[in-house]
Amino acid sequence: MPFKIPVFARMSDRPFAHCSTLTDLGEAGLMAIWMGGEYETAPNVCLMASRLPRGADQWTRPAILLEVEGHSMGQPVLLPRADGMLWLFYNVILHDHWENAVPYLTISSDGGETWSAPRLLFDTPGLMLRSRAHVIEGRIIVPAYDENTWRSCMMLSDDEGETWRLTAPMESPQGNIHPNVVQLPDGRLLCYLRTGGQGVIWRSESADNGETWSPLTPTRFPNPNSGIDLLQLASGQYLLAFNNSATHRTPLCVAMTNSATEDWHWLQAVDDEFAELSYPSLAQTDDGVIHLLYTYRRQTIHYARFDLDWLTQGSLL
Repeated sequence: MPFKIPVFARMSDRPFAHCSTLTDLGEAGLMAIWMGGEYETAPNVCLMASRLPRGADQWTRPAILLEVEGHSMGQPVLLPRADGMLWLFYNVILHDHWENAVPYLTISSDGGETWSAPRLLFDTPGLMLRSRAHVIEGRIIVPAYDENTWRSCMMLSDDEGETWRLTAPMESPQGNIHPNVVQLPDGRLLCYLRTGGQGVIWRSESADNGETWSPLTPTRFPNPNSGIDLLQLASGQYLLAFNNSATHRTPLCVAMTNSATEDWHWLQAVDDEFAELSYPSLAQTDDGVIHLLYTYRRQTIHYARFDLDWLTQGSLL
């Protein structure tokens, strides 16, 4: 069974917690970032952070990482760079709701202790983030979506973040958001996306490093209009974290392929409590262990870890 603990106990002054991202920082351990405050979109919602040192079983006390007075924040995406820099993408709500949020970038040169002045990347209201960013063949690829139209796209930069552009929107019935990208062995990119209604996870491919995408087609996996995560493991296999239901944000499951293909082979439930268990975020450390964060009842963030042996004892797909 997976090792599972809360990252923190529910906080009385910030009873809402959601939308975590998990990043392996090597010798510095794991870093979790999420949004926390009075309620979703409340003016005091800020980015909170905690760390799990290597070999530890207890997360550090949560601390405010970034806040903007009078404005709600969220959707953190942390991108470690080869030069040791940490790039943090996130959204700030200009007023009222996510439809009026815009994306920012800030950079840390000291492991996340301090951050540069934030930079507005696009002034397009509703341009949202959520999923893991990548650097592939020198191109920075940040999956994004439009909260107003529920269509996904990519934010691309070919000059180390000096300039950015948006790809064409990706269309599907009922809409789609939260695109998750991995690279296939032949260099193509594979994208799995959250549905805009009760139904299935969608998929698309790109043969030009994220510039254009094939028409969306349904996968075999259900989706209750909730977040997913797709990760390529060190073995080349793919791991999908998702709610195995078309109607509820439970159970929270993981599925793994048999090889570096979409030959989905094993399924395991990480948490099957009848409660909201949503917005998973995956990471794998160099010892092969897989780590998972997820929202628990929108009150706190839970952490689980497991190995490939446990995964391969699951149900066959």
